[in-house]
Amino acid sequence: MDLERASEFLNSYLDAEYAERLASRTEPDEVLGERRTVSESFFHSTPDSPMFSVIGRRPGYSADELAEYAQSVDQVARRVLFLVAEYEHPEWGRLFAGYVSGSSPRITGAYELKLFVKEIEGEPKVMAQYASEILKPAPPVQWVHVQGAKIDDLGGLLAVKALSEPTFKAHRLDWAATRESAD
Repeated sequence: MDLERASEFLNSYLDAEYAERLASRTEPDEVLGERRTVSESFFHSTPDSPMFSVIGRRPGYSADELAEYAQSVDQVARRVLFLVAEYEHPEWGRLFAGYVSGSSPRITGAYELKLFVKEIEGEPKVMAQYASEILKPAPPVQWVHVQGAKIDDLGGLLAVKALSEPTFKAHRLDWAATRESAD
């Protein structure tokens, strides 16, 4: 896998996640379940490092209840993939980190997640998810483990593919520093 393939994979995952987020607002349980199955197919779980969708709602909403529910929750937006970095991890080997935005229109200009991708059995998979630490000043952005494998030492940065610059100032500075460190 290379940066291009990792970027395409991450964008495909973000499309699937967005479809699931939209379904959670408007679609019956069966459709939401189908969307969840698709988005979770991008994950690699082990008993020690489970990965699962955190998008959901209480099952059994009627059409009217769904309409009311959709009005009560934040609007959704497709996450933005800002940057993909390629590392040579001491334990995992070639590892890719995708820096992605928040999932509501208010926070698509800021980092929210870092998704770690590794080729597993010939296919790219998201193996870990980290969230940006909002209570610690940036740059550099601090990341907190959310789910999946714990990745302590990233190893050497090999390459960076900068796709879209964040609009949130501290994240923009972090984005530029990461991009420049690979030059």
